[in-house]
Amino acid sequence: MDTSQFLNRNSLKIALVVLVLVMIGMMAIGAGYAYSDSPEFCGSCHSMMQAHSTWQMSNHKHLTCTECHLPHQNLAIKLITKARTGTNDTYHEVLRDYPATMGLTPKNKSIVEDNCLRCHQSTVENTGMAAGGQDCTKCHRGLIHGINKSQGGIDVE
Repeated sequence: MDTSQFLNRNSLKIALVVLVLVMIGMMAIGAGYAYSDSPEFCGSCHSMMQAHSTWQMSNHKHLTCTECHLPHQNLAIKLITKARTGTNDTYHEVLRDYPATMGLTPKNKSIVEDNCLRCHQSTVENTGMAAGGQDCTKCHRGLIHGINKSQGGIDVE
């Protein structure tokens, strides 16, 4: 039997196998995406243990890390930022060269600020902060992860 005869006789079976494989792949990608959005995933790295433990004691413990630390304009921007920051975090985790005092880059601080306002707009709209350009973390820096960051990062052995 040649290839064309095989395909003609088995085209429905082949299509079903391909469909099942695609569905399994999509479920695996979806599960991986959901897990990588979880605080358990973020807290699994040694460099994030302090941030994870302080988050667990905060008033924001019902939120995931990505609700504050990733943009929410659209899925494409979120995925690009997630890939960029995830690659950076993995790189430094593998090299074990995170600084003892961890902080936000200006770009990431802007993302966090936007997310503060996304959730707390109704609180802010009747204050001087409503004009925009304000810095939520100026007064609320230690609200989630505490002020003392000395235990963050990685001690290089």
